[in-house]
Amino acid sequence: MESETLRFTVGVDTGGTFTDVVIMSPSGEVWNAKAPTTPDDFSRGVMDALSEAARTLGMERAQLLSHTVLFKHGSTVATNALITRSGAKVGFITTRGFEDTTEIMRAIGRVDGLSDEQIRHVTWVTKPEPLVPRERIIGVRERIDYRGEIIVPLNRQDVMAAIRQLVQEEKVEAIAVSFLHAWSNSAHEDEVRRLALEADPSGKIYWSFGSALSKVAGEYARANTAIINSFLGPTVKRYLADLEHKLRDGGLEGPFLIMQGNGGVAHIEHATSIANLQSGPAGGMIASAFVAKLLGHPNVITTDMGGTSFDVGLITEGYWRYANEPIVERFRILQPIIDIKSIGAGGGTIARVDAATGRLLVGPASAGASPGPVCYDSGGEEITVTDADLILGIIDPNYFLGGRKALNKDKALRCMEEKIGRRLGMGSVEAAAGIYDIINSKMSDLIRQQVVRTGYLPEEFVIYAFGGAGSVHVGGFSAELGVKKIYIFSTSPVFSAFGIAGADVIHTRVMSCQYILPAEPEVLNQRLGSIEEELREAMTEEGFQPEQVVFRRFFSMRYRRQTADVEIPLPWERFSVELLAKLQGIFEGKYEELYGVGAGYTKAGIEISAIRVDAVGVVAKPQLKTHDKNKSDSSEAIKGRREIFFTGSVRKFIDTQVYDYARLGAGNEIAGPAVIELPFTTTLVPPGSRVIIDDYLNLLMEIL
Repeated sequence: MESETLRFTVGVDTGGTFTDVVIMSPSGEVWNAKAPTTPDDFSRGVMDALSEAARTLGMERAQLLSHTVLFKHGSTVATNALITRSGAKVGFITTRGFEDTTEIMRAIGRVDGLSDEQIRHVTWVTKPEPLVPRERIIGVRERIDYRGEIIVPLNRQDVMAAIRQLVQEEKVEAIAVSFLHAWSNSAHEDEVRRLALEADPSGKIYWSFGSALSKVAGEYARANTAIINSFLGPTVKRYLADLEHKLRDGGLEGPFLIMQGNGGVAHIEHATSIANLQSGPAGGMIASAFVAKLLGHPNVITTDMGGTSFDVGLITEGYWRYANEPIVERFRILQPIIDIKSIGAGGGTIARVDAATGRLLVGPASAGASPGPVCYDSGGEEITVTDADLILGIIDPNYFLGGRKALNKDKALRCMEEKIGRRLGMGSVEAAAGIYDIINSKMSDLIRQQVVRTGYLPEEFVIYAFGGAGSVHVGGFSAELGVKKIYIFSTSPVFSAFGIAGADVIHTRVMSCQYILPAEPEVLNQRLGSIEEELREAMTEEGFQPEQVVFRRFFSMRYRRQTADVEIPLPWERFSVELLAKLQGIFEGKYEELYGVGAGYTKAGIEISAIRVDAVGVVAKPQLKTHDKNKSDSSEAIKGRREIFFTGSVRKFIDTQVYDYARLGAGNEIAGPAVIELPFTTTLVPPGSRVIIDDYLNLLMEIL
């Protein structure tokens, strides 16, 4: 390869088990690679994955980095720090009289983030341990009302005393500030920011301000947002600084961009720590939206089954949605994060027999990257989903990661018999089949919940299956849902990294408001204009000219006195009286689509409760090539046969043909039962289904 003539875009996704890399050339060619994630130092896993990626191109890592014009990174560092509670020691300054807000929470806070099974154990359900204990929460005198009018001026002496107590006595590393109505008027938080510079001129303390992170009403969730940003800030900052230092020393000269949970990337100096949450799954949604537009799929269920978790998102009518109040580790926050739900259901998810009931349970705990499944032979002693897949014959022990890693099937069989089979009174294969069925049922349940609450039915969607384990299980859980069409891509094992590589630069502003229809068009237009001007300045700092920025506009609307909103994408840049009347009709139509004909109540009045604007700086995208269709016969791609145990109504071993994906061509057809092997994943084609290779060399699985 003449590397001197190439300029690469690199996307990296650090997952719980593997770190994935996708390299994209200006012509749209794509290469990918994987390496184990290294939880003790995530940056080491990134550099290892880059070395593997460089090897696929026939060059050294330094050559790859020196020819990289855009480096985009999504990571699990923030999520890991929050899960393990390994963040900074945080102090919190708030409005006097509201010091207990984060501990009182809201009524639903006791069960936020818990599964239905956990909620049923009422006597076990407790509030989450607060990130900031009561002794490090200090109230100061100030009050701004919900209209933004100052009622009680900020008491500067209170602020300085609070800073001294937190820094000198409590020895905090970070401070969060969130006042009651700062979303409406940030003057008092801005003044605290100035006082912080006086008290901490060296910048030793990491500061977060609720109004800078969110201008949405809701003191509890906004306080959590500021606290979590400060809790994560020092850890994320150190990690990114260390990684950037290694990349620069390794030859990177191009921009270092950070993936955010809103579905876009930003330069490191413009990305907040809390925005790093869900950055990996957001990459999968970006890739799905790109492919859905290419293939003409308006409604898509995105399913990402990696080593640790199973993530589900929805694209409806060509759009993804942001979660109204995302819940992270049982805390509600106010951030524009793509609505993706996750459960502990990955390849590394641990199976066990419950000592009290004798039931086979799967998840949510995971063996992770270290020690990993039993079959990795790296010290793991707990049976996982990957061990079950191996025992069933789905995975070839000699072709894992394209043959780079051999799996120990005998060890997995012994452990399955000892820890699962004997306790259930069944053989190892039957126990593995039980694990396979249970994990599929958990995934189908999550998908069904997500789809039904949007007013749709699962059969109205196609499924995109990605992640290293996604195509192994998709045939099982899709059959339970009644979904007939499934797409698996050559980039499925690294799909989130693929999305990150093609991610646009995006900044988002969400603001609470109250405009009762019919509102004054000019008032709305002025508000939209001010938000867009603020975003335009942010995009200028990112290096975009005003004409290069595209705006996406959304209103959250509801009937008056309701608390649940419906987000409506706006088809117009600005409003007139006539367009506002049309907007009301659009809302009422969408409301009845979600909740049923006749569910609306126009007499209550309609209000706009929030405005969201995305500023998008479009970057280069992969140019996926089409291929001429060949004959349907796929026999030339057969690489062998092996015995595979199929579950469901079959429940027996079947002598199954194994196909090499690299030798398949557009138009080829494969009837189940079959297995199609890619270097980083395996596609299981159950009996009663078939796979057609489409023009883009995607696998289209049809349940017949």
